[in-house]
Amino acid sequence: MQNVALAVTQRVPPGFEVLAQGQVLWVDVSLYGKSLGLYEANINLEHVVFIKPAELIDAVKQQFNDDPGLRVQLSAALEQPLLRNGNLACSSNGNAPSCDYLETQTVGIIYDENNSRINLFLDRQYLPKKDAESSFYQASVESENAFLHQQNLNFVADENYQSLSVQGTGSLGVTESGYLNADWLYLGQRYRHANHQQIEMNNAYFRQDLWQRFYLQGGMMDSRDIFSNSGGNINLSQLPIGKIRGLRAGSTLAWINPTQVSRGTPVSVFLSRNARIDAYRDEQLLSSFYLNAGAQELDTRAFPSGSYTITLRVYEDNQLVRTETVPYTNTGVSSLDTFQWFLQYGVEVDRDSQRTGDDRRVVQGGLRMPLTDTLSLTAGTTVQSDAHYWEGAADWIHGFNSGPLDGIMTARTSYLSGSGGARGNIQQINYNDGFSLSFYRSAMSVPDCNSQGLNYGFSGCYQSTNLMFSMPFAQWNANVGYSINSSEGRYRYRSELSDSDGDHQGGVPWERIYETRSRSHTWQTGVSRSFTVNEMNINTGVSAFIRNDSGQQRTDKGGYLNISLSFSGRRGGNDVSSNTSLGANYQNSQRGAGQLSYNASYSRYIDESGQNELGSSIYGVNSKTLSALTYARASGQYGNGSLTVSDAYDKVANRHAVSGSGSYSSSLLVDRTGLYWGRWGDGRPASAITVGVDSEEENRASQVNVMIDGRGQTDVRSNSRALFTVPSYQPTNVDINESLKAPTGISSEIRRGAGTRTAFMVPGKVLRRNIEVTSRYTWLGKMLDEQDQPLVNGIPLNVLSWTPLGEGGFSLETTRPMKQLYLMRGSQFYQCAMTVQAMRDVVRYVGTTRCAGVTLANIPPAEQKQAQLMTVRQGHGSEVPVAMKMN
Repeated sequence: MQNVALAVTQRVPPGFEVLAQGQVLWVDVSLYGKSLGLYEANINLEHVVFIKPAELIDAVKQQFNDDPGLRVQLSAALEQPLLRNGNLACSSNGNAPSCDYLETQTVGIIYDENNSRINLFLDRQYLPKKDAESSFYQASVESENAFLHQQNLNFVADENYQSLSVQGTGSLGVTESGYLNADWLYLGQRYRHANHQQIEMNNAYFRQDLWQRFYLQGGMMDSRDIFSNSGGNINLSQLPIGKIRGLRAGSTLAWINPTQVSRGTPVSVFLSRNARIDAYRDEQLLSSFYLNAGAQELDTRAFPSGSYTITLRVYEDNQLVRTETVPYTNTGVSSLDTFQWFLQYGVEVDRDSQRTGDDRRVVQGGLRMPLTDTLSLTAGTTVQSDAHYWEGAADWIHGFNSGPLDGIMTARTSYLSGSGGARGNIQQINYNDGFSLSFYRSAMSVPDCNSQGLNYGFSGCYQSTNLMFSMPFAQWNANVGYSINSSEGRYRYRSELSDSDGDHQGGVPWERIYETRSRSHTWQTGVSRSFTVNEMNINTGVSAFIRNDSGQQRTDKGGYLNISLSFSGRRGGNDVSSNTSLGANYQNSQRGAGQLSYNASYSRYIDESGQNELGSSIYGVNSKTLSALTYARASGQYGNGSLTVSDAYDKVANRHAVSGSGSYSSSLLVDRTGLYWGRWGDGRPASAITVGVDSEEENRASQVNVMIDGRGQTDVRSNSRALFTVPSYQPTNVDINESLKAPTGISSEIRRGAGTRTAFMVPGKVLRRNIEVTSRYTWLGKMLDEQDQPLVNGIPLNVLSWTPLGEGGFSLETTRPMKQLYLMRGSQFYQCAMTVQAMRDVVRYVGTTRCAGVTLANIPPAEQKQAQLMTVRQGHGSEVPVAMKMN
């Protein structure tokens, strides 16, 4: 320090030596616009030295970041003289662009001499402390236990085959985070004179969540929850995990809030003043932010996935002051960096199993262990009395940022080994970056591939490989695909076989048959393009293939050519819209003659929701067959349904084949307020939201609009309650507003309960939203007295609001329909008939009405009280209201 002062002194003019030696001052130290307090410093013409740097270091650590590396860097810098950089202070350079800002990779300051303030700047790798936010959702405290059941019915019928399936899922809330769940299936089939019926219970268990991280489950259960967020999303794609009766414990991701665990790398910006920041990816504007001074972290949740460079343009007072470039990687919401596990013990429940007694007992477990944020290992095992299996897998996700590659790649490899020589392996790669590449290979083998004995989840040997590459160029999209499949024998249901297979029609569809050795490989390539001409969408494509099947004597080569046209229309200003499409496809190959297929369809939507539809279509092949069908689809407050009727005509055989199919799905809720019928959810354990609309009127004319998660809208009438089945373990937004579809002559106003609300519930819970609605009736007309003179200066007694229009004209509002209007003028009372002549939107035109005098005793009691109140006010000199609502 003495050497520095000496060098400065040698350059200072005579008489200013004291300044060169420095002065001890108390200065206000700010870190990105936030004051850290007053600190003592020795300040000369070029440098600043803090007297007690440890106190300043502690203040930075407390308010900004407690990273040990930052403390080391601060200690090394603040114990040494720091350049003043006073020329960067806004008060010294006339508020030049980017003043009061310093970019540094260590520690730097700007000394504002005019304001006795020091602005402190740090290496940008040290980010400020984040506000403590929970990474877990919190259950809606207003939700209550209820029983919710979803049911779905499907049927199909033709001359030879009829099938009916009914599935149901029921959830009953028991504790704050525990519930009972059961799902079942009924299947009835008839093929000619053969019948088959089956009733199966897939799950019947109780589950209790603990501390939002773990769960206990007991009863009969299959493996679906293990592979979802409900059970930790542990992917064991080859390990045989069937249905058991027993106990399961494990970790869960159901409560994790993905917005708090986003995989995007942090993007921070350091501002000395309030500013606007525009974030660009190349020339694409991703978002704009208006931020206060300070060290700010941008909200990148809406940024697209990938690994790329972001350019930040900082504007102060609408002027660009600087540009910063930062790398960014977003791999989406990933759970690879969390430890997950499950363990279960029980008895197998498998109708095809040949095991009995103690042989059916099984212990199974699995875990996923993170190695890095993007790499994890998964392992699992199944242990039986006489057999065991284990599977190991590795999952990796990576974002590239190297020139043309700036997309996301996911990869997975797994290996299965089991007693008896069972082996299996899977390799999978997916990459998406404008172009996409996917590769999938799976193989399974047992020592005796041609054995028809049933193993635990395995039969025969097979191998499958699929490769697909697609890439856009100009306005076209090209794709190349390759697949190879081989089998040494395996069990399959007859209904799974292709129509060309001789065994497909050889028996009942539900029969399980053994498929012998087969091998096939296929190459396919094509290009397609979509464009619009005069509001008509046109899709074209051409492709070629080479296919070799072991069941065929020679290689087959061929191609496809297709074109389709579609356009939409709307009738006038109403809600009815339609869609029409036409298409043709030509196919030719060495094994068969050329085949031309063609189709046409028309659909008509009844309302704007797109959930109620009527339609029909025709489909033909050459001139030999022609099929026609018509369908209807409806969705409403009490469920969703569809019905289709079709007829296939074979011109060669001169034969018609008529068939029909349909479905209906709904949900049922029972809680302490009653029983409600509503829409189907998704068939998984669910929760519910009910919306009750209360109105003073007895009729149900008023409506409110309910939107769930921004998808679809439903109008609920007054004095009714609607049920909405919503996914559990998932935040659901409920938006309630006045309906735009007001009945003619009536408008509605929500007095209580409008707005948006977010709910998060476990299965078997219900959240009630109670809405109060007031109806408004608007009347327009003209009043005459008994002498056919305009009735003026009258005060109505039974209206909500009143506007005189002169010469007896009036406009008024009421909360309910009325047949008589009562007025008071001075000490006289009048009765006017309100006969509606016409209605336009929400206005009721009554035309000219003649008013007759009436005594106070002959008007209704409510209007008598109103008149007495107004008379008292007039007697006290109070201002008389134009109109008052009567209760």
